[in-house]
Parts: sequence; C-alpha cells; structure tokens
Amino acid sequence: MPQPVKKLVASNLKPFDLAAAGHDGVLSDESGSVIVKPCTAREVAFYEASLAHPEFAKWMPTFYGTLTLSDDLIPEKTTDGDGKPHDRKASLVLQNLTYGFNKPCVLDVKLGAQLWDEFASQEKRDRLDAVSDKSTSRSLGMRVAGMKVWKGEGAGKGYQVYDKYYGRDFTADNVLDAIKEYFSADISPEQVKIIAARFLAKVSDIRMVLESQESRMYAASLLFVFEGDGNTLAQALEDEKNRPPKDENEDEEDDDEEDKILMVEELKLIDFAHANWTPGQGPDENALQGVRSMEKLLLDLD
Repeated sequence: MPQPVKKLVASNLKPFDLAAAGHDGVLSDESGSVIVKPCTAREVAFYEASLAHPEFAKWMPTFYGTLTLSDDLIPEKTTDGDGKPHDRKASLVLQNLTYGFNKPCVLDVKLGAQLWDEFASQEKRDRLDAVSDKSTSRSLGMRVAGMKVWKGEGAGKGYQVYDKYYGRDFTADNVLDAIKEYFSADISPEQVKIIAARFLAKVSDIRMVLESQESRMYAASLLFVFEGDGNTLAQALEDEKNRPPKDENEDEEDDDEEDKILMVEELKLIDFAHANWTPGQGPDENALQGVRSMEKLLLDLD
C-alpha cells in the first residue's frame, strides 16, 4: 500500500518552482514536504506495482497516493513531458526531494537512448530519435535535462538555471563539463568531493538494483539534489554525525516543522509515465546504459 496521503488543504497548494526539468503544473503543499504532480493511470499503476519490488521502490520518491484536483486548482498551462497541453485532473502525491534543503541544487538526468515507449506515434518516435541522435542520449544513454545551481549571495549570483536545451549541446567527449558545472555551487572543493562520492555510491546501488529487476522505463530520470550553501551544508554534515539512528517505526507525520532535518544530498529515480514491469524480459539495458554512464562521469570528476 502507498504511504497514507498527507493532510493537504487544497487552498494552500502552490506552484512548485524547484523542478529542474519535466512537467509544468506541479504543485507543493504549504509545508513543502510533498508535491502534487499531474499523472497518467499508467504512472499510478507503476508506483503501486513497485511496492512489490522494495529494492527498486527504495529509489523512488515516497508515494502517498493520488488526488483529484478541482478545476480551479489545475494550472492553465499544464503540459505533459513533451510540452503538449493536457487537462488531467488526477495527480500523484509524492515526496518533495528538495525538502530539507536551504539552497537545493537540482540536476535532472534523462535516461535511455530510446526515449519513446511502444504506444508512441511514429511522429513522436521520429522527434525523440532526433533529440537522442543529436545529444548524449544516443551515445551515453543519458542527457542533462535541466539544472538549477546556487551560486551564492550577491549581485549577479543567486540561482543559475539551465533549461532542457542546455544539455542537448554536449557530446560524449565534453558532457563531463556539464556535471562539473552542476557542482559549481557555493560550496568548497572538499564539500564537492564528499557530495560526489555519495552520489557515486548511490548511482552504483541503483545500477545493481536495475540489473536485478525486469522493467522498462522510457524517459525516466535520475534526480540529484544537494545543499548548495556551504555553511548550511557544513551544518548538515555536522548534524548528521550527531544524529541518533533513525527508528524504522517512527511516524514521519509526527515530525514537527521545527525539527526538520537539514539534508546533505538526495538521489531518486523519477518520471514513470512510460514505465512498466516486464517479467521474463530481463533488465532494462536502455536505462542501464545511462546509469552506467553517469557512474563513470562521477568517477571521472577531478
């Protein structure tokens, strides 16, 4: 079963502005701990079926169920992952992966050389194949689909935003530069090494899980988040050292806002609108190509 849906007050939902790429029309609750994301029945089914795959589900955002939004809560310009408008009212309620960060730096890495599923029209297949052919999607099975990087306080600083077109200009030979740019936040070189090492360990874990599962995910992403303010990051790392082990039976709903834990980094698989479980068909080599490429890029960081 999904986690119990958090108590949401419809009038307090607000636009979510920290997504690095993907859908418009994502909302957040007043606390900021969850997002409400337009979805398809297929995506809901994948989340529900994934509960029978706990090793995989560990790397998904926590799933709290679904909501049906009233007309007045649906943004006028809600679009799907291809930028086409839709009028879906059904929405997933998910863990907000940027919750607990002061200045979250977000990187969306789109997985797969093939970005379309078996239901895609020929026009869509041709269009997405062209994107793949002209970017690192084809050669590496991954593409930087968007980033938000905190550059610090002061004139000309703040958040630097890199849209979905930024990553399309890189090749297999220079995409490491984009990954280095993601780590160019207002943190020290020593802190960069700590975060990169943690991400590498998590990407390796995800690879091993995908190698043991039988699923297909088209246009899913790895979503990376780390604390971009060096002082806050130092405090988060210190708090982590002094934090008692988490009680597995602890109810997240009982956590008070003032007890919000400062986060160091987070990494999950996201975007399952074109995903399903495929017993008997072996691992998802299309997605795995991108995960392995990301693993190598993190290894290659100076």
